Amino acid sequence: MKIALASAPVLTRDVEHNIASIQRTLAQCGGKADLVVFGESFLQGFECLTWDYETDFSMAVSQTGPQIKQIREAAKENRTAVSFGYIEKDGDSLYSSQIVIDAAGHILRNFRRVSAGWKEYWHTDAHYREGRHFEPFSFGGMTFAIGLCGDLWAEGKPEEMNALNADIVLWPVWCDYKAADWNEKIKYAYAEQAAKCGKLVLYVNPYCADANVTDAAAGGAACFQSGTIVKETPAGKSGILMVEIEK
Repeated sequence: MKIALASAPVLTRDVEHNIASIQRTLAQCGGKADLVVFGESFLQGFECLTWDYETDFSMAVSQTGPQIKQIREAAKENRTAVSFGYIEKDGDSLYSSQIVIDAAGHILRNFRRVSAGWKEYWHTDAHYREGRHFEPFSFGGMTFAIGLCGDLWAEGKPEEMNALNADIVLWPVWCDYKAADWNEKIKYAYAEQAAKCGKLVLYVNPYCADANVTDAAAGGAACFQSGTIVKETPAGKSGILMVEIEK
C-alpha cells in the first residue's frame, strides 16, 4: 500500500482554494498512491474559527455539503482515496473532524477529535464538541485508526490508541512550531510519543501559506516506527511524503 502524506498549501477561511489544493494533489498522486492524507482542519484552516457560534457555524461544513461532495468526486475521478481535516457541523454541533473518502467517492470514516485542544474552551459553549473514543476501520486489507493532533498527547489516549493494535495510525496535525525547531529537535519527541500509540504512525502537518496567520503550520510529514523516524519531509515548505507499507 502506498500512502501520500500531503503538506499541501492551505489558506485560512479560503475553502475554495483549499479544495483546489486537494484536487491538484489528488491529480498528482492518482495512480501513484492508494491514499492521500492531509492535516487537521485543512479544508478551512485551523485559525478559521472566531468563537462566535453563528460565525463559526457558517464556516463549518457538513458531511453531505457541496464542499465534501466536490472532494468525493475528485477522489472518484482520480481513483484515489483521500483523508483531510475540516470543521464539521452536524445539527447544531461543531467538531474538528477528519474524514476518509475511498477511491469510489464513498465516505469510509468520519473521525471527531476526542481532545479539547482544538478550541478556546473558555470562550465556547456546548455547541463545540468532541468525539468519545478512537475507532478502527479497514482500508486496503489493513486496519487504520486516527488521532488528531493533541489526541495522542492527552492523558490516557496513547494507551487507548495502542490497545486498538491498528496496522497504521494516522496522525494529522496542525502544528505551529518554527520549522527549524521541528527539524532540529521537536520531531524526536513526536517520534517517542508515536511509539506509545502504535507500531506505525504517519504524521502530516499542513503548510499554511497565509502570511496573516500568526500560528501558521509549517508543513512536514513523517513515518514513525518504534520511536524512530523511518522517513520524513522537513518542515518549512510544502511537499508530499510517499510511504510504502507492506501488508
